[in-house]
Amino acid sequence: MLLPGGFGFFMIFLGIGIGYVVAEAIGFTTNRRSGTPLQVIGALGVVAAYFVRNLVAGDGFVPTNDLGGLIVLLAGIVMVINRLRG
Repeated sequence: MLLPGGFGFFMIFLGIGIGYVVAEAIGFTTNRRSGTPLQVIGALGVVAAYFVRNLVAGDGFVPTNDLGGLIVLLAGIVMVINRLRG
């Protein structure tokens, strides 16, 4: 998600990796707690990473034709929610 352009199916693994890193960072700072509020914070972190990626790539805040990016975003959000499930 951080790189402009796309690598097809393998970009999903990058989204999963970003979700994992965000979830582990939240888990580490909260002493391995979990729950719905932390899941929401983690999902917002992944969404923020998506917006930053779009701005760095010069595509605008939310590109109109970015189905692959939205799929990668969804994969990252699912990973965060699963890692922080309580």
